[in-house]
Amino acid sequence: MIFTNEETIILKKLTEQGGTGNVMEFLSYDTSRFEEGFTIANELQNKDLVKLLYSNFNKNLVVVEATLLAFIASKEI
Repeated sequence: MIFTNEETIILKKLTEQGGTGNVMEFLSYDTSRFEEGFTIANELQNKDLVKLLYSNFNKNLVVVEATLLAFIASKEI
């Protein structure tokens, strides 16, 4: 599977932190890029690599949880 630079960053950080984290924090995005961060998280969910747990624009949160497939994929990057 081929990943974008942003997807690679997210997968690596997720597996380093135990499987759950904020996509916006991983990518150092502020609220002006919230929609972009959410879209990236949603694309990862469509690839069955993460489960979108929570999002909140006002708090700049797009929290995802890595799937088993994400842990396997992160070892290959």
